[in-house]
Amino acid sequence: MPKTDTSWKPGQSGNPKGRPKGSRDTINEAFLKDLAADWRKNGALALTYAREERPAEYCRMVANLLPREAKMQLNVHSEAQRAFIKALEAVNDRQQIGRKPKVIAGVAEKIEKF
Repeated sequence: MPKTDTSWKPGQSGNPKGRPKGSRDTINEAFLKDLAADWRKNGALALTYAREERPAEYCRMVANLLPREAKMQLNVHSEAQRAFIKALEAVNDRQQIGRKPKVIAGVAEKIEKF
């Protein structure tokens, strides 16, 4: 049986009627443009709603925007600022659950909600 060459020639597509080059990029660009426009119009309102109505998710969002490990020095002046930092620390602690557990000696204690 003769050997047939099935390889494509340079510049030849294996699917000539497939998705046009750049079409996915066009969709991504349109989506990001629409998202940016919506954020400019409603972003501050969405943040206010999240902070007031869903504070745990708001804190989680802020924590996810931070680097995994960050060294920060804060000058905390108000009780609200201290409460916010405590909430961020609690979210961070919860995110660590399920990640590469370490075996340690200790006693389990109930965690109080913040």
